Amino acid sequence: MKIYTVKESGFCFGVKRALNIIYGLNEQKQDTQIYGQLIHNKTALDQLEAKGIETIQSLDRLDPRKKLVIRTHGIKKDEEERLKKEGIDYVDATCPLVKNLHHIIEKLQNKDTQILIIGDKNHPEVIAAQSYGDNVTVINSEAEAAAMKKADRLDVLAQTTLDSDHFERIVALLAAKAGKLEVHNTICNTTKVRQEAIKKLAPRVDFVVVLGGKNSSNTRKLYNIALNRNKNTFYIQKSSHLNDPAFIAGIKDFRSVAIAAGASTPPGEIEEAKNILRNINLSIEKETNNGKRKRNCKHNH
Repeated sequence: MKIYTVKESGFCFGVKRALNIIYGLNEQKQDTQIYGQLIHNKTALDQLEAKGIETIQSLDRLDPRKKLVIRTHGIKKDEEERLKKEGIDYVDATCPLVKNLHHIIEKLQNKDTQILIIGDKNHPEVIAAQSYGDNVTVINSEAEAAAMKKADRLDVLAQTTLDSDHFERIVALLAAKAGKLEVHNTICNTTKVRQEAIKKLAPRVDFVVVLGGKNSSNTRKLYNIALNRNKNTFYIQKSSHLNDPAFIAGIKDFRSVAIAAGASTPPGEIEEAKNILRNINLSIEKETNNGKRKRNCKHNH
């Protein structure tokens, strides 16, 4: 079985930076709390928990004896202002590209424009970004774009992990909705590279494995992109799930696979997925060869 790995799979710059911050504090024996899930990957979060690093979902659970770390997706503006006002000791692990989204929105606040984010309104990154402006609308479909009222000026931004094709389709519809349209393509470059790679690779292989957290926005987009180009696409949360007998039975006739992984998927998970698929392939080949030998043996007799 030929195994291909999609370019830029696994930890992105923002995730690596956040984990370096966390592990650096841990090595310094600094008790740490993370506000919100640092990243959307259970394996990585379990590893943090094993080191005694606590995750809190509300600022009301702050422990002043611990260093607070802000998640990669960022937090709402009023929450950060509260931390500063109360003199809370914190480290901001928000992805710099997400922070850039905040800065653009803040700058646009001084202009007579409607600000629009294309993305998932329930995703923590978008919730945080929306709070940095007073006139910020979130949409995530072509239908919502078509239903929008006309505006003199419209400034459009993207959730950093958005599907670039999806973004371009919606922007094209918005062109008719504004006297002046300013497009700020804030999609992370790593996301773009990964998406373009899976678009090219998915149709050329027998099946695709997309590895990452089920609540990971960028991983789900990879899955949808792959599925649109290859019906034999599997969304796997942990590499160990590849050992499922039903999965193994379903791929026994396949000879090539592409592995794509989300931005918060640990490198070890990707390597383990490759190893499991190699072992599955060896077992299938062994069964096939045994079957051939038995048939030949019967024929000779």
